[in-house]
Amino acid sequence: MKTAPQELQQIGLNPHDFKYSDERSWRGPCPSCGGHRRFVIFTNNEWPLWNGYCDECGTVVKAWETVKVKYDPQRAAEAEARRAREQAERAEYRRTKLAEFSTAEIWSELRERMTQKDIEWWESQGIPEGIQKFLSIGYKADKMYYDGDKVEKHSPAYTIPWFGHGFEFKTMQYRLNAPNIPDRYRFEYGLPGGGSAYYMADPSEPIKDRVIICEGAKKAIVTWYWLSNMTYYTVIAASSNNTIRPALEATKDCGQRILILDPGSERLAFKAAKEQKNLKALYLPEKIDDLYLAGHIDRDTFANMLRAI
Repeated sequence: MKTAPQELQQIGLNPHDFKYSDERSWRGPCPSCGGHRRFVIFTNNEWPLWNGYCDECGTVVKAWETVKVKYDPQRAAEAEARRAREQAERAEYRRTKLAEFSTAEIWSELRERMTQKDIEWWESQGIPEGIQKFLSIGYKADKMYYDGDKVEKHSPAYTIPWFGHGFEFKTMQYRLNAPNIPDRYRFEYGLPGGGSAYYMADPSEPIKDRVIICEGAKKAIVTWYWLSNMTYYTVIAASSNNTIRPALEATKDCGQRILILDPGSERLAFKAAKEQKNLKALYLPEKIDDLYLAGHIDRDTFANMLRAI
């Protein structure tokens, strides 16, 4: 874990309270209300050109300015009340949205919108038409999303419902036709995302004692249908290497777990395998679905790899 710059002391902040957010920011408690929601300081690598702001109470720290504001109990109480109210509103919105998807079976409607061209695209990705129907993969002509610069964009999207055992609907994921790779997958606003959900390649069966965990729903489907022995293994997926916690938590009591992350994430995979019970990491030089589609791996080869780790 990266350590916050000690120079934060120069503007009246405690470096030990701040956590690394990204290449240009650190996140920590607001000096006025104590809130952590987006009180972030930014730098252009020319100390102390930093700015900070708090979404909960509105405190702003301007460039070159020493933090002079002090903790204000009244402001903190107001921020806490606003936070509780917003959390309740978000919870109610999530319940409404989940009920809408669950009762109306929106994924079924989206599945019916698949054209032959859409079906053939999924087949080119290694997912036969029958499996597309089984998993209710669908299509939405216009999905609005925000890109990495918070600019509103629109794109056609393939819809991938995430089910729990018994096809219990959990969330909806969209595979967008976005130019930037990080923008290609989005979850339905108001529903749980990859940080709290995992994908089941076969929602008709409960989780078995042997589990394969992949990175991404498409990889999980290909691995389940073409590469793993369905009698022995359950295949589930995290949405990315940053959201494997739900999958690990759901399988913590399983007898054997195999984690297959994308190339470049092997350090994370082997670290998790070292820390988790009954978990082993399998390194592959390419993404597992790409290996299959290129003809570089089949079920027998994959079985030998699993036996070797």
